Amino acid sequence: MFTSSQSIMMRAEKMIYFFDDYENFSCENFSDFLPEKRREKFEKLKLKRDKENCVVSYLLLKKALKFFGIENFEVVIGENGKPFLKDCENIFFNISHTASGVAVAVSETPVGIDIQDILEAKNAVIERCFSQAEKETIYSSPSPEKEFTRLWTLKESAVKCNAETIGNLKNYCFEEKEKTFEKYGKVFTTFERKNLFISVCGEKEFFKIIEIKTEELL
Repeated sequence: MFTSSQSIMMRAEKMIYFFDDYENFSCENFSDFLPEKRREKFEKLKLKRDKENCVVSYLLLKKALKFFGIENFEVVIGENGKPFLKDCENIFFNISHTASGVAVAVSETPVGIDIQDILEAKNAVIERCFSQAEKETIYSSPSPEKEFTRLWTLKESAVKCNAETIGNLKNYCFEEKEKTFEKYGKVFTTFERKNLFISVCGEKEFFKIIEIKTEELL
């Protein structure tokens, strides 16, 4: 029988935390909550949305980690740029952001997440990174841009979960149409929201997106 805290953690690690409430967000109100290293990164950024995503990513991760009983943490960079929590071997996370939103996944096992606005289906990228079956899926789709973006996020989520580089994208091929499926020893789930796709790869299904508004970040 699970304790209440164990049940909360089981629910938490099956959720994606998502933010797109930029119209109500101001860096001036939140940047003071960044740790020193994150603030240094924030100060170096030039574009307004990049600065916003820098702040939101940290606060969204902090909020997600609370469900695992983690209040204080330090993020360090590991193999191929994959971030992890220092001195915390049993909790994994991954973050992805685009112009339209930020997504965070936290789990007790390795996880990878990718979020993308609908992308142009560029032939050069398709030829370089996609299998023949994937190419046929994209070109035969009534919306090639959507199909391209869906497949791209699936590939990125796998690469990020396994701490690989973008050069490994072609090693992962997806012909599946289902929202959730198992492949390569992992569980993949894709969500379509407005004009973007979110895909997550892990050992368990992530079945729900939790939308976090500006006033809920702290």
